[in-house]
Amino acid sequence: MKKAGAKSTPRKRRNGRNGARLPQITQYAWRLRRDYLVLVAAVAAADANLDPRELALLARWLDEFEIAPKSRQEVLAVANHEPVNLLAIQRRLAGTELACSAVLDMMGMAMADGVLMDDEILTLQGIAFGMNIEPLHFNILIEFVHSAHQAAQLKNPEPLYEHNIEAAFKLLRRLRVRLFTHTLLCPSNPGYDQQLKDRWARFSPARG
Repeated sequence: MKKAGAKSTPRKRRNGRNGARLPQITQYAWRLRRDYLVLVAAVAAADANLDPRELALLARWLDEFEIAPKSRQEVLAVANHEPVNLLAIQRRLAGTELACSAVLDMMGMAMADGVLMDDEILTLQGIAFGMNIEPLHFNILIEFVHSAHQAAQLKNPEPLYEHNIEAAFKLLRRLRVRLFTHTLLCPSNPGYDQQLKDRWARFSPARG
């Protein structure tokens, strides 16, 4: 696994054909970025075995978050099932504008291998509720992740999946959740992931 090197803070990148700009996670303090990825790593570790696709995604995000070598090892240690005080991290992120964004990325990590396992859902619930995410909001987001994965495999739109996707977009807009350049709305299908990001840009152009 390659180490994260020193990089300059990137600017916002254009996203998709519509030219909408998405924000970069690197605008936030390094401690928040580390805490964010520790929670993501905890979800990756929920399975008995760390899937190579989850590890690859975590390594990619460690680079994109510009995590320093020491903090990088802390994150990887959590992914390798070493104990960590998640409650303290949940409390630090609770109430910040990154809380829902982190939950969305944790769900993306859980779907990186194409299967949302019961252990992963329980871990997601525990972390989300520890950050004061409302149960109804959690359910809307988990239905979104599942629906996006299923819709990506269909040639024609399925009304139920479309409803769940639109419901999630409405919630995210109402909560003013930020969609970052690194976030994967459909980890299993890059093409459909981009389609969802284009839809997000049309749906919520003011926030990104």
